[in-house]
Amino acid sequence: MDRSLIGVSPLPHHPNVYHSIDDLEAAWSSVAPRSITAYVNGGAGDDTTVGANRIALDDVSLAPRGLFDGPTDVHDVDPDLRVRVLGEELRTPLLLAPTSPQRLLHADAELAVARGAEASEVSPIVSCDSHYDFRRIASATTSQPWAQVFPYRSREVIRDLLDYCRDAGATTAAITIDASHRARRLSVNRAGYVLPPFVDYGTLRAVGILTGETPQIGWVPKVALTFDDMRWLRDATSMKLLAKGLTRAQDARRLVDMGYDGVIVSNHGGRQLDGAVAAATALPAVVDAVGSEVPVLFDSGIRSGYDVLRAIALGADAVCIGRPYLWGLGVAGEDGVRTAIGLILDELRDGLRQLGLRRVTELDRSFVHYPRSDS
Repeated sequence: MDRSLIGVSPLPHHPNVYHSIDDLEAAWSSVAPRSITAYVNGGAGDDTTVGANRIALDDVSLAPRGLFDGPTDVHDVDPDLRVRVLGEELRTPLLLAPTSPQRLLHADAELAVARGAEASEVSPIVSCDSHYDFRRIASATTSQPWAQVFPYRSREVIRDLLDYCRDAGATTAAITIDASHRARRLSVNRAGYVLPPFVDYGTLRAVGILTGETPQIGWVPKVALTFDDMRWLRDATSMKLLAKGLTRAQDARRLVDMGYDGVIVSNHGGRQLDGAVAAATALPAVVDAVGSEVPVLFDSGIRSGYDVLRAIALGADAVCIGRPYLWGLGVAGEDGVRTAIGLILDELRDGLRQLGLRRVTELDRSFVHYPRSDS
């Protein structure tokens, strides 16, 4: 493999030069092949929803608290970032969203991401389209990554994927419901992107979904899920299940009623339907629909710790990042992943101090002003 196609010069594990996620993105995009930057950075159609995700988050204004009813040591301590999700205490409210193919950015792909996440005390959600198979990724660290599953072929095949990940150590899986159809990605088409020969799908091969050569377009056909399918899958596994890719409050409510353990509000980072509602716009209505019965996670558009503040204030229990850690991976592998996570967590701590909060769980809608939505 020509390593010049994957990544740039090593990055020291400190943000002396990289002061924000934008710096990492600029460093990677300046040297990566145009077709690969188009695939990673672009979305569906004319990228309208990619931009809308950012606009919606920027439209959420933070409201700092400057006065208190009693003595406070809020500026003298590190804010407490711990949250509870699915009965588990997480050291931070940050998770790594499932992305693929990570091999486009670095030869170590998911192995580097898993190690970087563990060193940063952050949980990764591993895509079933991973280059390395899930079992090898899970064994690369001492932690238990979550699994993500696409709806391939049939109910039984999806269950086989869930069983494979469970047997490899995963206790939690996210079923992606919003990517069953191949997206129309104009920026990718214009850049002439094809799947490079050094990319594979290890988990799909391990389960027998993919045999022979990898498809040049990088697309393995999927099926569209129904509510009956989701009910069948819920009954078919003992794993904790989340539904990923929700923007409709009524859909989230139905899935919670049939026993799903959580939902992830997401529009796939703007990569599936151009013109789709921005994820941050949809978030409050989903939170209100499910109440406190199950955790609501959020992704799509997060670029900083201040965005994490916004999402949690709007009701998310935890927040997933995608492109930010990919840019770090492309710059410096595991160290780059750690740097990307560190930048976001430093901004999150700063934001909590500036808001006058000791712990992230104190965030609520009183700390933000945002456009209301009935989505």
